[in-house]
Amino acid sequence: MFKEIIAGDIDAVRRRLAKNPGAVTLVATSPPKKYAGQSPLQVAYSQAEFEIAALLLAHGADPNFIEHGDREPWAMPPLHHAIKAAVMRSRWLRPTWREEDPWETRNTAEQADAAYAALQLLLESGADVHSLDSYGNSSLGRAVLDARQILPTHHHSDPDWVDPKPLTPDLVDDLTRIFDTLMAHGANPHQAERDLGASVVEHYRGEPVAQFLRP
Repeated sequence: MFKEIIAGDIDAVRRRLAKNPGAVTLVATSPPKKYAGQSPLQVAYSQAEFEIAALLLAHGADPNFIEHGDREPWAMPPLHHAIKAAVMRSRWLRPTWREEDPWETRNTAEQADAAYAALQLLLESGADVHSLDSYGNSSLGRAVLDARQILPTHHHSDPDWVDPKPLTPDLVDDLTRIFDTLMAHGANPHQAERDLGASVVEHYRGEPVAQFLRP
């Protein structure tokens, strides 16, 4: 089943579930190691196979399953996979290395909308917004970590330095709805993060991501 999910073969997954509805509770074995211990729903979200994820949820997949916390790489509940997918499929800029046109948009509005809708569906299906990964990162912590990869960089050692990468209205809109949705479901930006020793609001004050942490 996991190979079918990774391949995006929703028809094969649908046939398998018709024969064996209990397949939603299967756990992946390695190889590949990165999927070992994960549920079909986790793999679907990590692969951005959102139609398959919706199908699995409709068949009773656990929205809060997480593999054993001692497993490497780190274990994340489905919500964290969905957050990562939504952030990374927002409309961010990447360099072209062309002087005349130095930036291009990585994703389309349709891709951003699909990933955001998949995140909403998971939350509406009972995903716990307070769930942590095996390192103690919260859902907002996950969103911040991923958003910092695509936002303009902030140098704490040189706060006057300005990243030449623009912050576009499209990216602001895409990230705003992700963070607002998490906070609307109860995620608290003022809650201390285990590995930070402070809240995300406190720790990332002054960075571009801070603008998305205002409830």
